[in-house]
Amino acid sequence: MQSPFFNQREDVLKLYDYLVAGKHLEEEKFLEKDRVYRKVYPKEPYNDAKLRQVNHFLLKQLEQYFAYTELSADRFNFPIAMLKAYRKRRIERAFHKTYNALIKAGLALPELDGAGLKHAFALRDEYASFMATVDRTQDIGLQQSIDAFDVQFIAEKLKHACLALSHEKVVRTRYESRLLDSVLQVVAENESLLTYPAVTIYYYIYLIQTKPEAESEEDYFALRQAMDEHSHLFSPTEQRDFYLMALNYCIAKVNKGFAPFWREAFEIYKYAIETKIIMEKGVLSRWTYLNAALAALRLDEYAWVEELIRDYTQYLEEQHQQNFASYCQARLFFDRKRYQEAMQLLVQFEPSDYLLNLNAKAMLLKMFYEEDEWDALDSLLESMRTYLKRKEVISYHKANYQNIVRYTKKLVRLNPFDKNQVKEFRDEVTTASPLTERNWLLEQVDRL
Repeated sequence: MQSPFFNQREDVLKLYDYLVAGKHLEEEKFLEKDRVYRKVYPKEPYNDAKLRQVNHFLLKQLEQYFAYTELSADRFNFPIAMLKAYRKRRIERAFHKTYNALIKAGLALPELDGAGLKHAFALRDEYASFMATVDRTQDIGLQQSIDAFDVQFIAEKLKHACLALSHEKVVRTRYESRLLDSVLQVVAENESLLTYPAVTIYYYIYLIQTKPEAESEEDYFALRQAMDEHSHLFSPTEQRDFYLMALNYCIAKVNKGFAPFWREAFEIYKYAIETKIIMEKGVLSRWTYLNAALAALRLDEYAWVEELIRDYTQYLEEQHQQNFASYCQARLFFDRKRYQEAMQLLVQFEPSDYLLNLNAKAMLLKMFYEEDEWDALDSLLESMRTYLKRKEVISYHKANYQNIVRYTKKLVRLNPFDKNQVKEFRDEVTTASPLTERNWLLEQVDRL
């Protein structure tokens, strides 16, 4: 506000300084009109029109500052604007100098994100418009302008088609995307378009979201290669979007029994957490943290789980840090068969989140069973039954944990020498749904 570029009024600066001081914007008493007016115009009687006027000027100056800051964040905005200014004023030498500088800066290359492709089109369009004023009978670069527009349009069309598909899974709505079929056909028939990362990444994301699973794995690995090579070209927000789309594909695959995609899911979690692109405003979702740990444990990536707990717990919301770190540490001990250490963490573990609570109880249940802690197991099963009865739990999760309790009780009472009883139990466990601990229950039957 002190810069004459944005503001030349002293009363606007006084108003700004007062508003941002201390907690003046947080408490209503500091925003009373009379009080504000006395701070800005201490020697004048209250004038409501004058106060509204200075408020208006401050708002306009702030809007200009915010707009300038946004424009300055992109290194191509001002050179493109200067190119346009030189064209309008027919300053030929300065125009060509700026144009050539932008070409050297990379706007003629395919390695651009969506914003870069928009600038590339603006560059070519300004050139064609300028050359048309010089000599319309010569090559004015119009084909390059058309090509740049096509690439920009195709990239944006594919990006928004992917975002629409993802959003349709979250809300009950359907998006209509005109010309999308034509765009997909153009890309399929013109391999040169796949030299543009902004086209390639969203083209393959669209394919893995729409093709039958049996036909989409090749497209997924083409997508991973493109992301690994070119993700640095995109903003952290955009990287987060397309890595989450790829991650959702992997999760869907493992949920349907394609175990090799645990490795793919883990690698995406690892990259997204270590680069922090998956964080929002510096905060890591507790569920992303937990799911990343579980994916790593499926692959015996114990060292990385230790790293996750040590280095990234601090990025969880403060109220969730201790519980989620304790759970992941207990799960790490559990997977390493260090049951006593895991039990010590979990016996007094009572998080407010019911899913984390039930997951912890299921882990304790398995350890008590495997360690022949029958009294502790019996007490735990009863407490889980009571917890599920009195707690509001989503129906799927309630049914799942009720089945875990039911079949663990049956397992304890199972006569290993009664083959018919064992077979009947195995058949029940195999067909029961939902039942996330199916494999563990079947493993215990095999050990009888």
